[in-house]
Amino acid sequence: MKKMNCIIVDDDLMARKSLERLCNKTDFLHVCQLCENGKMAQEALIEHEPDLIFLDIEMPEVSGLEFLDSVAVLPQVIFFTSNKEYAYNAFEYQVTDFLKKPTNYPRFLQAANKAYEIFKNEEQNINDKEFYIRENGKLCRVNQTDILYFENVGDYIRLVTENGNHIFHGTLKKIALKIDSNQFVKVHRSYIININKIKDIEENSLVINKKVIPISRANKPHLMNLLNLL
Repeated sequence: MKKMNCIIVDDDLMARKSLERLCNKTDFLHVCQLCENGKMAQEALIEHEPDLIFLDIEMPEVSGLEFLDSVAVLPQVIFFTSNKEYAYNAFEYQVTDFLKKPTNYPRFLQAANKAYEIFKNEEQNINDKEFYIRENGKLCRVNQTDILYFENVGDYIRLVTENGNHIFHGTLKKIALKIDSNQFVKVHRSYIININKIKDIEENSLVINKKVIPISRANKPHLMNLLNLL
């Protein structure tokens, strides 16, 4: 069983420990980090690339909602708060579920199972020639045949397709594990390209849809082996 990596964000130590215990009872969850504020959570997003965030809302300095607004692309989120009035915000931000403090294990497990089903569907759809990426709080479906290339942009990935661009949190290393290696190839430390979309190739670069993409010396032999050369 593949586990979901998660982080817990709450300014209250007892609440963090309580959620950690519930996660540890759940065999498909792995807690990467406990965060006591939004700044720590932002750093944890970069370091761990979690699949799920358990997020308190009423925190000093940066609230949970302000944290959500500050991050361009998020994994799944489950609110964990003592104020049920934030249920509307859960709908507005399209979070996976809403847990009211204190919670019991059956209710926690219900929320966790909901997140895990979404997680498994995303994984399966990626393997079935489709991507589901989370962009601006929504799941966007992308067909692999429409993809031109992936570009590393800091802590994010720019996915360029025939129909537009998407920006989401991730790494090329993680993407490479999930895509068709006969169709997509890493040509540079910052690029994975769809070989079916190449227009032409020069010595150290290639062109896809008028975009000139560099080819590193280390990656060029593998690229040339994949091409149907006459």
